[in-house]
Amino acid sequence: MKQKLLFTNLLLLFFIQILQAQNSSSTYLVRATTGVAGSSENVAINNQNYVVQQSFGQAGAIGTFSTENYTIRQGFIQPDVLAKIRDTSIPLNLEAIIYPNPFIESVTISFSEQITDKVDVAVFDILGRLVFSKNYTADQNIQLQFNNLSVADYILKVTANNKQFVKKILKK
Repeated sequence: MKQKLLFTNLLLLFFIQILQAQNSSSTYLVRATTGVAGSSENVAINNQNYVVQQSFGQAGAIGTFSTENYTIRQGFIQPDVLAKIRDTSIPLNLEAIIYPNPFIESVTISFSEQITDKVDVAVFDILGRLVFSKNYTADQNIQLQFNNLSVADYILKVTANNKQFVKKILKK
């Protein structure tokens, strides 16, 4: 509880200092950190959009705190790429295994549940840009060929049976 209160107070102090000086489209957006990790939040006040970032020095992302009006992520400063990728109207409970991961040219998706509908596969780069998209007929195992992808981290989104599965994959 003390951490949340401290975090909230630091966030408010930081926000007050930059409130009038910048908005999210400003070329002079100030980024401040007090350690090696942090969080960011887009805040809209009086029809102005602001980006608030801060850090505490954790070694990694350690939590998210949300209310009706805002969400605060404590940990590494990072964009919320999953918000672009996930479809909030579809449950995130499709049971599947991806192998191998990391991979060289191809990945196999093996479903733990019976697939009765088409399978939509999308791959996004780490910034949330779509780099691969294809539909497959219903099958328990699907092999994906990624010869044309560069060596990098990607986010794989699979949708089937009105459910979705999201997993980070690495091409080496």
